[in-house]
Amino acid sequence: MLRHLTSIDQVDDALAREIFAIADDMAAARRIPTRLSSLGGRVIALLFFEPSSRTILSFHAAAARLGAAVIEHRGVESSSLSKGESIEDTIRVVAGYADLIVLRHEAAGVAERAARVSPVPLINGGDGSNEHPTQALIDLYTIRQEIGRLESLRVGMGFDARHSRSIHSLCRGLSHYPDNDVLLVGPRELWLADEQLGELRGRGLRIEQSTELELLLEREIVYVNRFQLERIEDAATAAGYRERYCIDAAAMARSNIELLLDPLPRIHEIATEVDALPQAAYFRQAANGIPIRMALLSMLA
Repeated sequence: MLRHLTSIDQVDDALAREIFAIADDMAAARRIPTRLSSLGGRVIALLFFEPSSRTILSFHAAAARLGAAVIEHRGVESSSLSKGESIEDTIRVVAGYADLIVLRHEAAGVAERAARVSPVPLINGGDGSNEHPTQALIDLYTIRQEIGRLESLRVGMGFDARHSRSIHSLCRGLSHYPDNDVLLVGPRELWLADEQLGELRGRGLRIEQSTELELLLEREIVYVNRFQLERIEDAATAAGYRERYCIDAAAMARSNIELLLDPLPRIHEIATEVDALPQAAYFRQAANGIPIRMALLSMLA
């Protein structure tokens, strides 16, 4: 039984199928609002110590649609963390107020530390450049909906593999399924380290890296994410990356892309002219955040 969700590694194929089945039911139930009251009387705490819009709003909406009350805190500056309180103490205190905690923090590994001391279920809403497991579930759910399978996929990912927790988690998620092949494309300075590549290959994922945008366009599924400017020290260098790596209508026209995904926000990695193309599924992907997060809240809380 899933107690906390801090890593996509906790979700094997069987559990993913269960989550997706519940998400399908939640998506259908949204059309009949009277069915959605399974968390009536429960309280969900959203602790977001790093900026967020989609993740916090979709968790808030998911909780509200299930009948739960929501309490939330945003930012370190106005929290006791700014006074030197440990994340462990913060979690112990908030657990006395809520039945489930969703935590986002700028430091990698904090979600696992928090889960170890939390007496209530805890969901990782993103911890630094480490992982974003609920986003990976949304991504896998969307691929299954749009393509019809999660195995034998040829996936291209760009453009900041080193810093993108969404890319890290999706690679791990794809490694749970056979015969998946991933090409990471971006500046060499932002490639995954050899140790990270070795770990993913040890899981059975075929994975390589390249600087060539044209190779990305040969893939059937392309998943791109913004350059993580807050994690790149030199702003001028980051601006140069943006100009070099962008998928526009001309690129789509010469590509083999059947499905184009982006966990958003979009910051120049996809031109707005692409939005009208049938392969552009990133807004459908974002909408899938509601049923997936409803499913997770209903299972854990």
